[in-house]
Amino acid sequence: FQNEINEVPFFDVQLPYELALKIFQYLGKAELGRCAQVSRTWKILAEDEVLWYRLCQEEGYLLDMSISDHSCWKLALKNCRAREQMLKTNWKNRVGAVSQLRYEPGRVLCDVRCCDGLVMAGYTSGEVRLWDTRTWDYTAPVLAAVAGPGGGAGALPQVSFVRINSSLAVAAYEDGTVSVWSLLLGQEPIHHFQHNQRIQALALAPGGSAVATASGFQVKVESPDDKGFWQTPGTFEIQKLVNFLNLVPDVTGSPVAVAAAEDIVYLLKAEDPGRILHSVYGQPVTCLDVAAHEAAFGIKTFGWLLNEPNQILLYNLETNQCVTKVGNSIGDFSCVNLHSSPPNMLVAGNKDRRVRVFDLRRGQAACWVSGHQLGVSAVQMDEWKLVSGGEEGLVCVWDQRMAAKLWEMHAR
Repeated sequence: FQNEINEVPFFDVQLPYELALKIFQYLGKAELGRCAQVSRTWKILAEDEVLWYRLCQEEGYLLDMSISDHSCWKLALKNCRAREQMLKTNWKNRVGAVSQLRYEPGRVLCDVRCCDGLVMAGYTSGEVRLWDTRTWDYTAPVLAAVAGPGGGAGALPQVSFVRINSSLAVAAYEDGTVSVWSLLLGQEPIHHFQHNQRIQALALAPGGSAVATASGFQVKVESPDDKGFWQTPGTFEIQKLVNFLNLVPDVTGSPVAVAAAEDIVYLLKAEDPGRILHSVYGQPVTCLDVAAHEAAFGIKTFGWLLNEPNQILLYNLETNQCVTKVGNSIGDFSCVNLHSSPPNMLVAGNKDRRVRVFDLRRGQAACWVSGHQLGVSAVQMDEWKLVSGGEEGLVCVWDQRMAAKLWEMHAR
């Protein structure tokens, strides 16, 4: 029961508690442990919450918490270090846990997306489920939908697409209906709208609240205003059917969309509708991804005819100019990830079963890995890991520094 008024014995002098605490703040964990064995007074001083809270913050743990959030910061630091060590050991020994989110039989899964531990799934029954994997119970409430114009109660069409970000969940149905839910306001939709035809593509802004849909030859963008009322800032007429659709993240003002329709890539802005970003007749777009200022897409060039291999083009969305071309592959590029890759890096998957990492500064491949039996369908990377999914159901985790596979899992 010490405070700054009590005197703490420091060899042949008596120091105030507050001054003694300032001396102890220069010690590490091992030194504090040794000092705690000197005397009862030093033990109280060496286990002060201020000291261990500072150590926990310096090691990068629980940065978003204040000192009053834990009653024992020494134990909190011990638990954080133990969890980190267990994670490293599991990675080294390829030990992992598989969680299966099951649904009742007779319902076929149509589409699934996840964000920050929330998993959203749509089924042929028309139901949309939302799992919170951050909790242990894994309860999956049904997000209520608005029936289409021809459907009565309980007659929901099957789900075509689902999308989710940190604040919204969106589902598109086979009859052209789109429902939007807020992750904070409950299971009733906060907005819905209707297309006359089936929806081919659905996009949700990664960090915003804009929704884009492509139906027939029309692309529609919906977003709420400052008061929360949903409006349509742009409706665009496209010459061909849209295959891929993305919203540009971190855009101030009206939302900006990038759409790929066969061999044409459009940059869709409310003030400049229908601008063509790229168009080469007979070279269809095979994949598309968009970052804050750039768009990357793969093109099929029919190299056996034109003597030019398939490539990935990188365009600057501010100048509308092609920045670089990478790839030179015989197979079609089936997926590309630009927005979540490290700066100046891009990862792409190909029908030739290879995953390639490109350095955009040099305009060439930094490394490539191969381990799938069929074409690569999804890719993602961080500073040193690669994750790839194949059409055969194989998921692989790679170390891109050594171009070596860490572990794999097969979803049979």
